Amino acid sequence: MIRALIIDDEKDARFLLRNLLEQDYNTTITVVDEADDIDTGISIIEKHKPDLVFLDIKMPQGTGFDLLEKLNTIHFEVVFITAYDSYAIKAFQFSAFGYLLKPIKATELKATILKLENHLQLLKQGAEKRLKVLVENYGDDRKIKKLVITNMEGFKVVNIDDIMRLEGDRNYTHFILAGNNRITTSKTLAEYEELLNEHGFFRIHQSTIVNLRHVKGYVKGDGGSVEMTDGKQLQLARNRKQEFMEKFIG
Repeated sequence: MIRALIIDDEKDARFLLRNLLEQDYNTTITVVDEADDIDTGISIIEKHKPDLVFLDIKMPQGTGFDLLEKLNTIHFEVVFITAYDSYAIKAFQFSAFGYLLKPIKATELKATILKLENHLQLLKQGAEKRLKVLVENYGDDRKIKKLVITNMEGFKVVNIDDIMRLEGDRNYTHFILAGNNRITTSKTLAEYEELLNEHGFFRIHQSTIVNLRHVKGYVKGDGGSVEMTDGKQLQLARNRKQEFMEKFIG
């Protein structure tokens, strides 16, 4: 049984979420307590030591990030409850387990719970480090400097600047890093394209996303090829050429 807390300053939002959980997931999750502000939230976290916290972003005393920063240890997973725009939501996905957009939809909650059931044990081992990455790297400019990549052994935290390119391989993605290091994850290339396209990355081909910081040049051809700082020349799809060129020469 997953022991959960709900921390949200809106009473109606807490009631709705608890009701959904008790109605559809009472054999999976038990809500052991609730809080409506940061101080009370910290208190019930320390008291109950939960497996999961549903955490609102904006509260009267500050943000959910402020709450996380005040904790000495983070021994639980976090699902953010947020009314933020999609740009912020993408940032959350780099390090948090998930998010629920207000008003909460039953279908989105179901997807989150199913994912949580399948992966909680593995993710719990790295929860503290992943959330610290989020707190340390989320600022007013909403730029992400690090990315958490889960793999068979657990997870790796990498600097965005160290990622050379991503290569798709069916349901897997290979991260090629500076120094020719390589990490393989069971997420698809499409998932990472959505997360990274606003952080200096571009999909040049069906199977390749490049970090534009590592593009050294362009070689003409049918679609042409992209020259990388490690000397690799990668095929550029013909239908991606115009947008790619606009990134550099307008």
